[in-house]
Amino acid sequence: MQAVRSRVAAVRTSYRSTNIATWQVKDNVLHVHQGDIAENPEMDCPGNPPAKGWTVVAAIAAILKPSDTDATPIDTYKNRAWATIVQAVTDADLWHQWGGLAVNSTIGPIEDFTAEDGSGSGVFVRISIHFRTDENNPYNVRA
Repeated sequence: MQAVRSRVAAVRTSYRSTNIATWQVKDNVLHVHQGDIAENPEMDCPGNPPAKGWTVVAAIAAILKPSDTDATPIDTYKNRAWATIVQAVTDADLWHQWGGLAVNSTIGPIEDFTAEDGSGSGVFVRISIHFRTDENNPYNVRA
């Protein structure tokens, strides 16, 4: 998740989830959140020890709160936000391998959200990151 945050921080102010939130909801801010980690048996590989396949979802929320007097349609801001996130995430050689930590990554879906209290809206960009570890040592990354 640190690698994801580093890439998007190059284009917008961004934060990661912490135990105690130290940031406030503001316009044009990105929040990087780690979703579920699921087994990915299609990526398992034999060996000694065998490699175990996993998929983790990185959810990047672009929070948008333009001025009440701004006449620009909110969809324009949402489209710019998700396009900027995708461009920032993929702006690296072998972007999908995250510096050797992953085997592959896929972008999508891109989801719209609006806060129930009207305090803001934006988009979620979800990135599925596929990686392998030793079966008996999840700290050891495998290609």
